[in-house]
Amino acid sequence: MKSLNEVVGENLTFLRKKAGYTQLEFGDKFSYSDKTVSKWENGSVLPSVDVLKQIADFYGVSTDYILSEHNKEQEFKSIIKQTPNFHKKTLIVCLIITIIFTIGMTIHLASIWNMKTADIHINRYWTVYLWCIPASALVISIAAKRMFKYPKSVVIFRSVFIWTLLAAAYIAFFFDGNYWYLFFIGVPFQVLVLLIYNLNK
Repeated sequence: MKSLNEVVGENLTFLRKKAGYTQLEFGDKFSYSDKTVSKWENGSVLPSVDVLKQIADFYGVSTDYILSEHNKEQEFKSIIKQTPNFHKKTLIVCLIITIIFTIGMTIHLASIWNMKTADIHINRYWTVYLWCIPASALVISIAAKRMFKYPKSVVIFRSVFIWTLLAAAYIAFFFDGNYWYLFFIGVPFQVLVLLIYNLNK
């Protein structure tokens, strides 16, 4: 009879390969190295209960599936079909971002339509596109956390959100003045994002 470590290792290996991930790609999703994933799969180390729960949620299975022996070709075949569809979720994110920029373009064109010809050259409603950038970064960061399980991507896009939001505010409202120190506001938020990431890690 196989040990629990062997059973878990085989199940993790099977799930990862069926989902089409390398050990490096899979480890990156949970902020672990490929060496750690390799130890899980060869049975030398057993993942913690918290990690097993995260992995089970990621694959759309229960922790019991990972902890139990299976006739893999039959029982896991139906399980893999429940694995999150990467391409579908990517299209959903792209659709939301397209909607954001479409709204921005609509606001910009509507502002031009309602202005007198002589005033069009001073129309600053084009800055609405700047607000679309942090909005898109926020959408991607949420998707990276909840849909794709990419912790590092969450940090990147949260950071993009913070700095592009400040940049948009600076250009839209304070560009004519010497308010560059506005960007100092982003420093504690950036530190907070990094601290949360390392805490979760």
